[in-house]
Amino acid sequence: MKKIIYPLLGVAFLFSGCADRLNIEQKGVIPFESFYQTDEDAQNALNNLYQSFVMNIAGNEGIYVALPVLFNEPGDDMLAAGNMYGDNDFGAQINEFRYDSQNEVIKNAYWGLYGVIYDANLVLDNIEPNSDVKKRVCAEARVLRAWSHFMLAIGWDCPPLVDHILPADAKPANYEHGHDALLKWCAEEAEAAVNDLEERTSPTDKVGASKVTKGFAYTLAGKARLFMGDYENAKTNLKQVINSQKYELVPTERWANLFHTSGDLCEEMIFQANALENANVGDWDNKIQRTSWMWIQFWNWRTDKLASMPSFIGTAGWGGHSIRADFAERMLANDGDSPRRKATFLTGDEFLYEMEWNGTKGKNLTREQLETSDQIGIKDPSGLYGFAGYFANKFVPWAEDNEKGWYGFKNLTIFRYAEVLLMYAEACAHTNDPDGLQYLQQIQRRAGSAHISTELTLDEVKNEKSYEMWLEGVRFPDMVRWGDTDGVVNNGKNIPTTYDAFFTKGESKHRLYVEYSNPNKGTTGFVKGKHEYFAYPFAATSINPNLIQNPSGK
Repeated sequence: MKKIIYPLLGVAFLFSGCADRLNIEQKGVIPFESFYQTDEDAQNALNNLYQSFVMNIAGNEGIYVALPVLFNEPGDDMLAAGNMYGDNDFGAQINEFRYDSQNEVIKNAYWGLYGVIYDANLVLDNIEPNSDVKKRVCAEARVLRAWSHFMLAIGWDCPPLVDHILPADAKPANYEHGHDALLKWCAEEAEAAVNDLEERTSPTDKVGASKVTKGFAYTLAGKARLFMGDYENAKTNLKQVINSQKYELVPTERWANLFHTSGDLCEEMIFQANALENANVGDWDNKIQRTSWMWIQFWNWRTDKLASMPSFIGTAGWGGHSIRADFAERMLANDGDSPRRKATFLTGDEFLYEMEWNGTKGKNLTREQLETSDQIGIKDPSGLYGFAGYFANKFVPWAEDNEKGWYGFKNLTIFRYAEVLLMYAEACAHTNDPDGLQYLQQIQRRAGSAHISTELTLDEVKNEKSYEMWLEGVRFPDMVRWGDTDGVVNNGKNIPTTYDAFFTKGESKHRLYVEYSNPNKGTTGFVKGKHEYFAYPFAATSINPNLIQNPSGK
C-alpha cells in the first residue's frame, strides 16, 4: 500500500507549537526523521509531489483553474464573458488590465506554483540520490521545481528563486540576477536532470505522458532558452524531443479530441496533470482530489440563455470566455473551413444551422424550417455578453467530459508536441535555419489549413502558433517577449453582446447581431512598461517587505 505523507507532515508543521498536547503515539504515522530513507520512501514522497501538482496547478479553489485563466485572459484573441458585466470579474479584470494586487486569480496561481516548489524541495532537501530510484525521484522533482520557477518568471519577471526549504521567518527577495538569468537557471536545472529521467517508451505510453520524462525536461529547457533568446541551444533541446520519436501529432480527425477526455494522455501529450489514470497517486480515495472539476462549466457557453441545449454539449455553462471577432476573422481567412478552425470556433451561421440542437434533434428540419424554429438561437433578451458573433468551440465540454454528473475530470495539459514543433520552427526562423519549415508545415497540414507556408519566417510562425495554440496559455507570454502588445491596448472598451433578432425584435427568421457597450468607467487596457508582468499578490507583499512590487501592482 502506498503511503501518503504530505497531509501528515503539513499537520505536524502547523501544530508544532502544541507538541506537548499532541505527544500521543499515533498508529500508521511515519515520523519525519524516519522517512526519506528507502527507495519506497522516495517514491512515496514523489507521489505526494504529483498530488500537490494536481491540487495546486490543475485544481485550485473556486470555479476555475487559476493558471489557464491567468495566462489566457490578457491575450489579444479572447474576451472575458459571463452572464453580464461584473460576472466573472476575477477574469475580466485581467482581460481588461484593470486588476490589482488583490486579484484572486493572480494570488491562487502564484501560491499554487510556490506550493509545488515547496513540495519539490521537500523531496530534494531530504532524499540522498544514492540509488537509481532516488536519482530518478530527485530528477523528476528538480524538473517540476524548474517548471514552476519558469512559469513564475514569465508571469512575474523576477520572483524569488527558492531552491531549498525556507525557515518560517524567511522573507526572500526578488531574484537579483535578472529575468534572463532566472530563465537560464530553469533551463540548466532541466538539462542537468535529463540523464536520471526515464524516457517515454512509445507514443502509446500513457504513463509516460503523466510524469516527468526526458521529453518533458528537454521541452522545458528548450522553451526557457527560447524565451531568453538562446535560439541555438533551444533548437538543440527541442530537436531531442523530435528525434526521440516518442511523440506524434494526432491525425486531423482527432484534433478536437485533444481538448477532451478522449485525448488525455494520447500520443501528442508530453505532460498532463493527470485526472484519472495517474500511476503516481494511490488508491481511489486519494485520486478523488483531482483536476479541473468545474472547468467544464467555466469554459462553456452560457447555455441557459439559449433556446435549447446544443446536443454536443455535456453540461450547462457559465460563459466564462469568448473569442474575439478580429482574431476569429484572421483565423477564418487563414484556415478556411479546416477541421481545426471549426473545432476552435463556429461562425454565426454554423452556430444556428450546422450545430445540432436538442430542441430540433431527430426532426430532420430543413434550413428553411430551422430559420423559423423557436428551438434554436439565443432566446434570452439580454443576449450573450462578451460574444461578438463567433462562438468559441475548443474547450466547450462534450458529454464525455461530464464523467460524474455536473463536473468533470479533464486533464490539464502542460505541454503537447505541437508546441514543441512550433517552438523549434521559431528558433529556426531566428537563426535562418530552413529545417524548421517542415515542422511548421506538419502543423498546418494536420490542421487541414487553407494556408501552407512556403518559407520559414518569424511572422509565419507567429501566425500559425496563434491559431494552433489558441487558449492554451501561451499567447500572452509570447506577445510580451515579441513586443506584440498593440492588440490589447484597448481591452475593456467596446464590449460586444450578441443577440438574436428572432427573439429580441420579433423578426420572422433568426438573425444574429452585435451591439457594443462601455460599462467600464475607469482606465482599462494594456500599458507598455506596466502590464508585461502581473502584480505580486498583496498576500505576499504584505508579509514580505523584501519583495519589490511590479509596476502593474502599484
